[in-house]
Amino acid sequence: MPTDPDRIATDQHPKDRQDIRKECLSLINATRTLTLSTGGTNPWAAPVYYLYRAACFFFFSSPRSRHIVNGAGKTCAASLFEDSRDVTRLRGIQMSGRIEPCPADPDTIRAAGAYARRFGIQAVGANPIDFFKTHYRARPYRFVPDDIYYMDNRRGFAQRAKIEL
Repeated sequence: MPTDPDRIATDQHPKDRQDIRKECLSLINATRTLTLSTGGTNPWAAPVYYLYRAACFFFFSSPRSRHIVNGAGKTCAASLFEDSRDVTRLRGIQMSGRIEPCPADPDTIRAAGAYARRFGIQAVGANPIDFFKTHYRARPYRFVPDDIYYMDNRRGFAQRAKIEL
């Protein structure tokens, strides 16, 4: 009998939910790119490098990029996955949420510094946000997930679980 692909974590034993959450966080920390997908009359998908921090995916983009113009402040989707040649090893995260500009505050400055370190970018100056604005014409944004599903074919083909991070 096939299992429900949208089964939710509350149907699972608490230890299993904890294990799934740990696996999900491990995947988030091991991967570097998030694909953002926007809808509307001009749908678009774009990969971005991210830093996971404070339950959000922090990234830099041009304010004129299609995924920002189409998606900022609106419901959109995002996914990340571990690439594998073996279909039984595929695992990833599927999300819906929203893209927001980050406020110009000390937390954003710290996140920008951590982002630069994660990707080996030598952000010169006291404020790494200014560096990204000047050198890349990019601004800080965050993807804030509302619904998160973790899928892992190692646990069974086409299985996914709704989770909370």
